[in-house]
Amino acid sequence: MSEVTADTLPIADRPTVVRRAVAMVRQFRGRIAAVVLVHAAAVVCGLLPPVILGVIVDRIMASQQIALVESVGVILAALAVNAILAFTATNWAFALGERIFSVLRMEFSSRLLDMPIREVEAVDSGEVLSRSTSDMDAIAEVSRTGIPEVLVGTVSVAMTIGFAFVLDPLVAIGCLVGFPFVILSTRWYVRRATAAYAEQLATRASVGSDIAETIRGHDVVDVHRLGDSREKIMRRSVVRALEKGGVPIALEQRWFPVVQVGYNLPLLAVLAWGAYLTWTGHTTVGSVAAIALYMRSILPPLDDLVYWFGESQSATAALARILGVTTIPTEAAATRPTRSPDHVVELDKVSFGYGNAANVLTDIDLTVSQGERVCVVGASGAGKTTLALLLAGVLTPRFGAVRMTGRAMLLAQEDHVFHGTVRDNLTLARGDASDVDLWSALTAAGCDGWVRGLDNTLDTSLGEDAHELTPAQVRQLALARLFLNQPEVLLLDEATAGLSDAESHRFESALTTALPHSTVIQIAHDLWSAQVADRVIVMDGGNIVESGTPKELLARDSVYAGLHRAWRNVDDHMGRAQ
Repeated sequence: MSEVTADTLPIADRPTVVRRAVAMVRQFRGRIAAVVLVHAAAVVCGLLPPVILGVIVDRIMASQQIALVESVGVILAALAVNAILAFTATNWAFALGERIFSVLRMEFSSRLLDMPIREVEAVDSGEVLSRSTSDMDAIAEVSRTGIPEVLVGTVSVAMTIGFAFVLDPLVAIGCLVGFPFVILSTRWYVRRATAAYAEQLATRASVGSDIAETIRGHDVVDVHRLGDSREKIMRRSVVRALEKGGVPIALEQRWFPVVQVGYNLPLLAVLAWGAYLTWTGHTTVGSVAAIALYMRSILPPLDDLVYWFGESQSATAALARILGVTTIPTEAAATRPTRSPDHVVELDKVSFGYGNAANVLTDIDLTVSQGERVCVVGASGAGKTTLALLLAGVLTPRFGAVRMTGRAMLLAQEDHVFHGTVRDNLTLARGDASDVDLWSALTAAGCDGWVRGLDNTLDTSLGEDAHELTPAQVRQLALARLFLNQPEVLLLDEATAGLSDAESHRFESALTTALPHSTVIQIAHDLWSAQVADRVIVMDGGNIVESGTPKELLARDSVYAGLHRAWRNVDDHMGRAQ
């Protein structure tokens, strides 16, 4: 397995892929066995008509009497049972393929969500996007359609050739003449295809990354007139992707014709070899006709097997990229704060820095008691948001320890609306919440009014293709999720950003009402939050420089007092302007 780098995710090695495939077979061995057995029964029924036709041909040539009506009846019954069993086996196989894909998709999604945010953000966006979309699509196609058709095709081909040897081993030797073509060409193809498809997927990810970066930084591109340089970068990525994408196609164009000769040749060989055996008296015309019909009947499943074998090379490369994500340690135990024996929140000599840079926070000592409301203030760059991320377990301290009692929830500066209804967006926080609970949370967040005004209230669809919310409404919906979750420890990072003064004041009041027993640690630039806090923590240069009640800090010429005067001046100025 390759290592995690600054801009790529790891790729699983071949033994890891094989172990996961074997484990998947074991996990679904009962369903696989059921599909194989039912389809085997279908194949047996499908093999009877050629045998009966062969017997009829031999009796006609020997001028013997035939029971035509009975023979036709048996053929029709066999074909009917074959159709029913084949339909059942195919449906079961498709359901199996869907289950396999859903397991892989959930494993990938869960591990990706468990990755530390700092690691996800360090990876090129195209890497995450391509593994979540094109790589998963490649696996989805093979899982949903390829696995069913391969299972059905393999059983059909194996049993048909086996039945041919049971019927007449001498004639059936002709069925094997194409195997050298298939085996040798396939070995040649596999040795080259896996690496070729891996490079194809990697270059596609690079194209996605370049496009995503250009779109995300479009303001910078426009201001600095970087359009031409970004276009050149994307063109180079696209050209490289086209070059690498052509390699698998070229390999398939050389492999497919040889394989097709390999599985079409047996039909001709059986006819020619059978004609010779018939002429020498070693077999009958009926046996040759039956086995020739067998060879003709396996051409469609052989086509499917060859096609899906080619597609499986791309899927194998994609699976290695998907499994690479699942091999990343989640570091859950390392990042989650340990339990504090004496306080709800405790930081003991905590220092932190990003990457190899200098410390952003240095020797932070902080204790917060049950139910206490603490507001952390300071100038931009003082380390307030970093402190919140450490408390939430998103970041791991370089030195010291973070301890916490109870379930914590972080409300960060950026909000997100998930595709779905208002109800869906709320019940993410608590799946068993009733409508009464939902409306209570919406009321506490101050957004029950506009939600009631929506066409379908709680069942209104949200998103770009449905009802779009304003930034303030998005923030209120996030606050409603927070109230619904009822965390023991609440971490707020600029929670009232985007809200009006009236909405901010209403939120501050709602905190006490909706979460009366929660411990609240609030990061704020707006000092209104500090005025209603039990304690104010002032940060500067990555250190806690002051701590006390708002009144205590205002009573002396403190850093907080200076921040408060500046905030008041701005507030008064804004009031006069209005």
